[in-house]
Amino acid sequence: MNKKDAKLKIDKLRKELEYHAKKYYDEDKPEISDYEYDMMMLELKTLEKEFPELITKDSLTQKVGGHVKTGFKEVTHEVPLQSLQDVFSFDELIEFDNRVKKQLDKEEIKYVVETKIDGLSLSLEYKEGKLVQGATRGNGLIGEDVTENIKTIKTIPKELKENVTITVRGEVFIGKKEFENLNEQREVLGESLFANPRNAAAGSLRQLDSKVTAKRPLDIYIFNVQKIENNSLNSHYEQLLYLDELGFNVNPVKIYCNGIDEAIEAIKKIGEDREKLKFGIDGAVIKVDNLDDRKVLGSTYKVPKWAIAYKYPPEQKETILKDIVCQVGRTGAITPMAILEPVKVAGSTISKTTLHNEDFIKEKDLKIGDTVVIQKAGDVIPEVVEVKKEKRTGNEIDFVMPDKCPVCGRRGSS
Repeated sequence: MNKKDAKLKIDKLRKELEYHAKKYYDEDKPEISDYEYDMMMLELKTLEKEFPELITKDSLTQKVGGHVKTGFKEVTHEVPLQSLQDVFSFDELIEFDNRVKKQLDKEEIKYVVETKIDGLSLSLEYKEGKLVQGATRGNGLIGEDVTENIKTIKTIPKELKENVTITVRGEVFIGKKEFENLNEQREVLGESLFANPRNAAAGSLRQLDSKVTAKRPLDIYIFNVQKIENNSLNSHYEQLLYLDELGFNVNPVKIYCNGIDEAIEAIKKIGEDREKLKFGIDGAVIKVDNLDDRKVLGSTYKVPKWAIAYKYPPEQKETILKDIVCQVGRTGAITPMAILEPVKVAGSTISKTTLHNEDFIKEKDLKIGDTVVIQKAGDVIPEVVEVKKEKRTGNEIDFVMPDKCPVCGRRGSS
């Protein structure tokens, strides 16, 4: 690819990524799966690596997605809440390990492997053991003050077991079972369903009315010390144990590893056991354990050089789209639902899923009777990824969106 074509492609990818980042981070209404977004980002990074002169400061490869929502007070993070570099193969993890060892001039590195929880990142500040502020990540430098909202989350302690001044980082999430129950309740009430647990959690936390937040089954796992006074611990793993002693709800999956081989085995084990977890994950994080080593390694504007995220590929299965039926919400909006030949995906049997709207059906070119590929977004919500058009028999039926309410028969816009 020449430079001119590369610039056109890079500009197109940046525009699309900005649009989907806004939908994901700011509006909590994603239109594509995390995997599709990751692949677009990977393509952009590859092109920017090949043509570094085309890299700009406003590229999403150089900054954290997300903005402060109107109505919230801004909070400046004393320690930035950075993002993580994503990788999709074990070879890339080995490359990461080689870079770390070379920069530190060490033969082996101690790592901690943790689950990458699919939620909303949050900082909590305590002064002399008392909770004083909670803030969302925002763009990494400036977040939203959600102090009143986080006080409704039962697993966030308002007072610690020691009078320590500390700022920690955690992930607010909704558990798998709790999320299913929440969507079932919304379905009964005729309300639109949440696309996935991450966006349900983010939307619930970023409410201007804390009473709404209080009604949602939010939880949190703490995974990092951002800043602490009068503490001599130089190990991330030991800090996590200390956080547990202070009364924090610490990420339960934290594995101390001697070297990259043990870290990769830990990541494989998490992948095998992910269906048993009560919370959704979208990967595993590998972190250098020694805090002095982290200072030497440093960070870029967007990501630390002492940590990296391995993203698991989504499990996909083929099934038959038996029918498309319409569900009427409380506001009168009509949402098409796919009725599927039951298929087991990522540990649960899927027999139906939302098709969002008429545009989604047209974009995917869905017909009743099609063989379709299903995957679970965020490990919970099933979605139709594509149609296997080569398996069509000619007996498939086009779907026509009703122009009147299937319940009361009144005409109106869908």
